[in-house]
Amino acid sequence: MRGKGAGLSGVIDTDTGEGPRLLGDDREPTNATEQRHGLDLPIQIYPLFEQALRGRYGHRPIEHRQMLGELYARLNAVAVSNPQAWRREPLSAADIAERTPKNRMVGAPYTKQMNAIIAVDQAAALVMMSAAKARQLGIDPERWVYPLAAANAHERWFVSERADLSRSPAIAACGERLVAASGLAIDEIDHLDLYSCFPSAVQMARDALGIAAHDPRPLTVTGGLAYHGGPGNNYCTHAIAETMNHIRADRSATGLVSGVGWYMSKHSLGLYGGRPPTGGWRPIDAAGLQAEIDAGPVVDTLEQADGQGRIETYTVMHDRADRPVQGIVLGRLDDGRRFVANTPTDIDLLDAMTNEEFLDRAGRVHNDGKRNLFAPNG
Repeated sequence: MRGKGAGLSGVIDTDTGEGPRLLGDDREPTNATEQRHGLDLPIQIYPLFEQALRGRYGHRPIEHRQMLGELYARLNAVAVSNPQAWRREPLSAADIAERTPKNRMVGAPYTKQMNAIIAVDQAAALVMMSAAKARQLGIDPERWVYPLAAANAHERWFVSERADLSRSPAIAACGERLVAASGLAIDEIDHLDLYSCFPSAVQMARDALGIAAHDPRPLTVTGGLAYHGGPGNNYCTHAIAETMNHIRADRSATGLVSGVGWYMSKHSLGLYGGRPPTGGWRPIDAAGLQAEIDAGPVVDTLEQADGQGRIETYTVMHDRADRPVQGIVLGRLDDGRRFVANTPTDIDLLDAMTNEEFLDRAGRVHNDGKRNLFAPNG
């Protein structure tokens, strides 16, 4: 397996003995410009989506972090009641949102309690077969769970080329195909598990699927990656298995599970139920779906930038002692072209960017021969 979330698999064809075959997209997840400015890891990139979401929602920094605490407290409540979860300590919204010695800042605005945990020892497995094989094996039909529909797609591959860093066109398109194939509206699905490596992933999926922020349904069946635990690529197997448990308990129920690869790059949505799909399984036109997404806008991103610009989104990375160490900015020059940059390593500036409003802050960007540096106006 390679990649975060919905990644690559090596598959051996048991009929021909050929293999392994590589399934999935093997491209590097970030380009040279992004890497040069410290965009290598999920903890550095998902906060950029979060700040972009905050700008779209119109929240002030403190207000938004409180909202994130409330969002993740809902996930934590599911983990507390799930005996399979790795972390079952009850946490309040304040426990999650407030920066404390035990809950340091990682990539602003994310505290430690908002980050996925991968240091776990968990396993899950699924068995898939035809109905004829299940009958032959004598498996009770009341334990059968059916895949009703599925869709997969990827975004514009590199984060810095995406037009709107607060939205996921690929999830929106996959959701539309799922609804059309199944005949079920999103509001009619009983159980949800939206991939939850970071809060921005949950919100972007929720928004793309048209799920209201106040929807009473839990957004996870497991407790999410921060509390249930995310054993690498295998988290989605846990989510599907737990969704199957819910459906076995109520044969009329349905469940939706989403998976994410890399940096909101690859997406997979699966819909499950206790009865076979009406009209049988209908595969979705994957090529047509991807062509629709690829036809969307792409942003011209400069490798070397010079001039006046404004911050589009940003984060400040902190070390394990909770000290700010690096500011990362995606911005736009006055002519609309995007740049990726770091800020000066000034502690007062980095502290201000962690706690105050810097979205749309004007400043000057220049290239020092190695990377772009953006200095916000005072």
